[in-house]
Amino acid sequence: MNLVKKTIYLLLFTFSGVLVAQETITNESVVQMMDLGFDDYMIIDKINTSDVKFDASIAALGNLKKAGVSSEVISLIMDKSKQNTKSKTGIYYLAENGEDKLIHPSVFSGSNSNAVAQKLVSGLINSKKKAQLPGIHSNNVLNTNAPEFTFIFDPSVTEVDNMQNNQGGDTGIFNWWFRMASNPNEFVLVKLTVKDRKNLREVITGKDSWITSSSGIDPKYALNFSMEEIEGNKFKVTPDALEPGEYCFIYQGQVPQGRENQSVFDFSVQ
Repeated sequence: MNLVKKTIYLLLFTFSGVLVAQETITNESVVQMMDLGFDDYMIIDKINTSDVKFDASIAALGNLKKAGVSSEVISLIMDKSKQNTKSKTGIYYLAENGEDKLIHPSVFSGSNSNAVAQKLVSGLINSKKKAQLPGIHSNNVLNTNAPEFTFIFDPSVTEVDNMQNNQGGDTGIFNWWFRMASNPNEFVLVKLTVKDRKNLREVITGKDSWITSSSGIDPKYALNFSMEEIEGNKFKVTPDALEPGEYCFIYQGQVPQGRENQSVFDFSVQ
């Protein structure tokens, strides 16, 4: 390692502990370091001592190869992308600036059933169960009718792990949905009905009659989306064109014992 590279290396790591302790290394960061003349040893050391957010899709790895990144560094990028799965699990949408933004789950504020129908239930009238979200707009706003989503799962964690990790209801951190599920087909995409006067959004979650009772989203309300596997636990989800309105993904798979699925992943299309 020549004197210039040693100097750059020392400066980089001297300031990294003070100024960029929370810096996240990406595919683009690796290419930038290579263009600045950093050798493989320096790049590998930086990756191993930093937070990382790597894209290990075939297309992204191909771009790294074309940029001249060595096979040793690419191998480390692939390995690191797997190791950081737990911190990345969830549903992300592609923002206008090109960044992936996490959709945090929203909790139902209440439920409603048709009380009149409940009294008159005679086989001719069904009562509908509805779950409600506060507000008429989601905090996740998408300015496109052709949004792209990324689902990241970690099915290697067992149900026992889920129950231990989620004591106290800390779902925001541990995202149990993405430990239990293994692909987006265990979620359903629906359009929410907006109730302006009541300042809420709602979705039908079941029906009752004197003959039958059903729970979950009626398949006729489910919106179509395509699914592409990027890696074993990472999927690209693209819905059919969506008109302006309020939407959400709802988990419909197995629920851990002792838990209720009272949350959805909501977004607005403008």
